[in-house]
Amino acid sequence: MDALRFEQLAGDGRHHLWAGAPHSAATALGEAVALWGDCPGVEPALVADLAPAVATRLAHASIEAVVDLADAELALGHADAATVRLTALLTEHPVHERAAALLMDALAAQGRQAEALARYEQFRATLADDLGTDLGTALRERHLRLLRTDRPAPDTAPARRSNLPAPLTSFVGRDDDLARIGTLLTAGRLVTVVGPGGAGKTRLAVEAARHHRTEYRDGAWMIDLASVTEPTKVGAALLAAIGLRGSALFEASAKLRGDARGELDLLADQLGGRECLLVVDNCEHLIDAVAHLVSALLARCAGLRVLATSREPLAIDGESLVLLGPLALPAPHTDVARARRSPSVLLFSERAAAVRPGFDVDERNLGDVLGVVRSLDGLPLALELAAARLRTLSLPDLAAGLSDRFRLLTTGSRTAAPRHRTLRAVIAWSWDLLGADARTVAERIAVLPGGVTPASATAICAGTAVPAADVRDLLADLVDRSLLHLAPDTGRYRMLETIREYGLERLAEEDTPTDVRDLAARHFAELVARQDPLLRGPEQLDALHALHAEYDNVLAALRHLHDTGDADRATGLAVNLIWCWRMLGRHADAAYWLGAAVALPVEQPSAERDIAEGMLLLNFLATPSTLVVDVSEERGEELRALVGRLRNHPELPGVGGALIAARPAALDADDAPSTFLQRLADGPDPWLAGLARMFRAHFAENEAHLDQVRSDVPAALECFDRAGDRWALAKALPLRALLRQYDGDLDGALADLDEAKRLARTFGSLSLDDEVFIDLRRVDVHERLDDDARAGRLVAAARERARRSASPELAIVLDAREAGLCVRTGDLERARELVESAEAGLSEQLPVVGLHGRALVATARAALCLALGDGPGAEEALDRAYAVAVDSRDMPFAATVVVTVAGLAALHGRHRDAAGLLGAAARLRGAHDRTDPQVRALSSRSRHALGDDRFAEAYGAGWNQDPAAALAHTDPARLRCVPPPSAARPELGAAVQR
Repeated sequence: MDALRFEQLAGDGRHHLWAGAPHSAATALGEAVALWGDCPGVEPALVADLAPAVATRLAHASIEAVVDLADAELALGHADAATVRLTALLTEHPVHERAAALLMDALAAQGRQAEALARYEQFRATLADDLGTDLGTALRERHLRLLRTDRPAPDTAPARRSNLPAPLTSFVGRDDDLARIGTLLTAGRLVTVVGPGGAGKTRLAVEAARHHRTEYRDGAWMIDLASVTEPTKVGAALLAAIGLRGSALFEASAKLRGDARGELDLLADQLGGRECLLVVDNCEHLIDAVAHLVSALLARCAGLRVLATSREPLAIDGESLVLLGPLALPAPHTDVARARRSPSVLLFSERAAAVRPGFDVDERNLGDVLGVVRSLDGLPLALELAAARLRTLSLPDLAAGLSDRFRLLTTGSRTAAPRHRTLRAVIAWSWDLLGADARTVAERIAVLPGGVTPASATAICAGTAVPAADVRDLLADLVDRSLLHLAPDTGRYRMLETIREYGLERLAEEDTPTDVRDLAARHFAELVARQDPLLRGPEQLDALHALHAEYDNVLAALRHLHDTGDADRATGLAVNLIWCWRMLGRHADAAYWLGAAVALPVEQPSAERDIAEGMLLLNFLATPSTLVVDVSEERGEELRALVGRLRNHPELPGVGGALIAARPAALDADDAPSTFLQRLADGPDPWLAGLARMFRAHFAENEAHLDQVRSDVPAALECFDRAGDRWALAKALPLRALLRQYDGDLDGALADLDEAKRLARTFGSLSLDDEVFIDLRRVDVHERLDDDARAGRLVAAARERARRSASPELAIVLDAREAGLCVRTGDLERARELVESAEAGLSEQLPVVGLHGRALVATARAALCLALGDGPGAEEALDRAYAVAVDSRDMPFAATVVVTVAGLAALHGRHRDAAGLLGAAARLRGAHDRTDPQVRALSSRSRHALGDDRFAEAYGAGWNQDPAAALAHTDPARLRCVPPPSAARPELGAAVQR
């Protein structure tokens, strides 16, 4: 089954049905039902295995498609076909209320009222027995009509009376909201659609009324209050809309003038005996008058239901809200197919095609289309206005021009109300209804791109006439007026970007934006200074959440301080963010903002500036395209002086100072780094002691000194545990897992890796790169446990997560790693595909792929060549891998390359060489690593060929060297220089001993 085709047909059919086009609906829905097959409601097995949630959604949609088709058949007068279809469906799904209601209609349409009544009783009993609940309003009303025998058959019923406007354009992207309105109208009697101007409230309400109008004996009526300016005229507008015209209107006016019951009594008289739906549109400017009138009418007219639209709720008893926001935006990094299905893109492209025939979303224009819909927040009116500009603008020009959206989007429909003709007018209508204090708050919070809290709003309203105690209530008022949105789970308020831009315009008219941004910068600098120390203790969860929530606002503060040339405050804020950036893996942000801070001129040096410059240089040195030697030559003296100043500081200036001063770097020729690390390790601060030991452990592991690692890692874990830093524990545990792996304790290694992941997930601070790193470590352990199936699933899971990353290196590393797994399991064709993919990515992304990534790809190619018996290909790949590994100066990583070089020696029958290389690889990592599958296999082959004694002799020759000598003697080129075993000359195993 084509699931996408099914969903498209079912959705099209439902739209046709709601639009009053039963013929088109029946065609599309019939094809959808036929495509699904004979078992609606049964989850597709293949989909259920891969995506259970999607399978459940499809199964539900298949049931609704059958019900919609029966509805269309009934509207076409095919009551017999609808009866057969619904009876079959209810046999399998006996508590589907809409299907039961339609079956009653179908039976009644055939004159089978008795059967319809029996079905009602049967359904009522089933619902009570199975779910313990009562029937909905719609079924109860059908029952009453059947008892009164006054409901005509659908094919002979007179046309419903209504003044609802016919749609002129397609209706896009509000299926869930339509369904919610239907549910709420069934359960209650007042539904208000609330949302900002331009969100499509009127169109949604009209579509909902059109869809449900046949459920009301006396029709659905629309009352548009946009042109009504006086509260006293709301009743008259309603009287006119429900049909009191001509002589009836004069009679009504006479009654109003002479009858004490007044307008309300007259409306109650007219509506009291009716079963109708009133759509009361555009209530916000008359909110009090509408609320009082609707409340009174609902109390006196039992058959009345009201569907209202407003930018704020009516706030009366019995009101249910449908909160209407912008249309859904496509996900970041989406493809064309997914973008086309996004409601915001679909609306824009349909309206664009109306003014520029043939317009469609494709690979060439996808970026511009996504830019337009995101810039306009998915706001329907804004998207329609933007699409209309394609009559005179190219799409790239339109996308670029949205930086001045209010000037650009001024070509709305001539027949629209004035406040809906331009984007500015839509927002100004809401803005002008605000009180003075609410307007002040709205204008000032517009400087905050990352959302608002009562605390931040209060801070930036300092010095105004707005009392601090009133700010929280004013924010709530802005929510009620649809100018802010409250996220209930976080308690933060957000303003749509379009509304925020309007607020900034209004703020600029007051000539105060700089002052307001100064207040915001001070508030967020103080917040960061408070939260930064908490990131390294038991309160780090709350601190990280606070900084993450305010991150966009903090960057806006940094930008303002930079733009105004405030070097000291910009540097101080950037330095206080160093650990936050590190925890969140935002190295690019750190490099940019630290660079911006140190670029500002200062009157005198400071420790904060030294830290900023030092972190900037360290970040630069870590960039894959950087030539470390050249940088060291150019800036070595500067870095030495900077590190020396920080090390000699009376009190180490913050975590940034520790990060810089603890780095030994290649610049130091003495033991100053070791002395400094020991000073921190022996100090009173448990967190700094743990940091020093972890630095020392990583340096020692990199140089194959595992005794130091075994000493420092447990001590570091104990320090971080005392400090309460779970993030640091999560970063340190993989190193203990490596020690356990080397010791053969694979279960312990897995336990450490799982605990690291669990700790990080408790506060969500594990970066995507770190997640994938831990997953690949787990893959390695499962391979050692000979659980290749589990290893393969972990690689697949890591690949799925990596799709969210913008890092090209991550995809390349995963290709290379999975290729190695496929070589091990014998799937050489898949391994070839993955190696070629990794190499292609490497050639495209060479400047940003690090040494480890390049060596890993070359090693994967070599392993594939060895499996294929291609010695020359393996030699060429290993030459590349070895050169890069040497440049990396990472001894354990070089060991992985040397093990593959041992495989090349074994391929050529040089088993003594292979044994010597395995020993040298062990020296480079500082451990024998006997659980490694490749090491086990090569050791077994060489031992079988040489015997235990000769193997041990050759292996020991490699192991007994120092790491530098081992690295020098494991160059794969040496295999080409030493004669094969048939010649009576020493092999590499003996050569390396010399």
